[in-house]
Amino acid sequence: MTHLSDIPAAVKGLPRKRMAVAYGEDAHTLQAVERAVKEGIVDAVVVGGKRTIIAIAAECGVDAKLFEIIDVEGEMPSVKAAVKLVREGSAHMLMKGLAHTDNYMRGILDKETGLLPEGGLLSHVAVFEIPDYPRLLVMSDAAVIPLPTLQQKVAITKYAIRVANSLRVETPKIAFLSASESVLKFPSSQEAAILTGMAVRKQFGNVLAEGPISVDLALFPEVSDIKGFKGRVRGDADILIVPGIDSGNVLYKAIVWFAKAETAAMVTGTTAPCILTSRGDSEDSKFYSIALGALNA
Repeated sequence: MTHLSDIPAAVKGLPRKRMAVAYGEDAHTLQAVERAVKEGIVDAVVVGGKRTIIAIAAECGVDAKLFEIIDVEGEMPSVKAAVKLVREGSAHMLMKGLAHTDNYMRGILDKETGLLPEGGLLSHVAVFEIPDYPRLLVMSDAAVIPLPTLQQKVAITKYAIRVANSLRVETPKIAFLSASESVLKFPSSQEAAILTGMAVRKQFGNVLAEGPISVDLALFPEVSDIKGFKGRVRGDADILIVPGIDSGNVLYKAIVWFAKAETAAMVTGTTAPCILTSRGDSEDSKFYSIALGALNA
């Protein structure tokens, strides 16, 4: 797949999934849900204040009859009710509506009622469609783990590979990012070298990897030519693994705002896909995220 629009096209050939929306009291979420239902991507149940949801739907021209509404007042109660639907098997995937990310994550991570398996690791995966970049770009983790350990980066990488495989990338090219292509005396550089060694030994399966590698070498072939870089990834990365949440979050937002990228995103490592977009993300971004979740459900 080379465009985010390829994702819903692929999902339409699969059995339809049911999605629970946590605190779906905003226009962009309702518009994306309506679009996903109309296009046959999912069936949906929206959890939140029923009168508020119906009023917002009317204001933005959304047909609220297209989805079920479960009347729950308040942000955290709505999150818990939506998570419960997924945990009990009444829904195949979860989506964040107007809920704050920390409350959404609190519902997912609850040890008694959440969606994270015992001993599991939560990670965030984003998929970008960037103008002039010839493929979809997967990036992890820009939203969940502040300072991932080496072992956590192994899990993060495996999640990102699964998402890339779902996008029909059979042999993903992975860039383990750091400040330079040289191995330097700081953790992200040395860990990138270890992870690359693991990839060379096929511990991540059928992939090609390079690291440490700078982001310009990972994404721009002309930089590799100028620098004479001969790595396995030369401006054609399918996956970027960032050093930590600071660099990942900065890069994510730079790609969206400066490169004018469209994005889809979700949380992985859970028992079901959990769509995690910003409250300010566009309707398109939320729609493509729904399709990405359905593809991986």
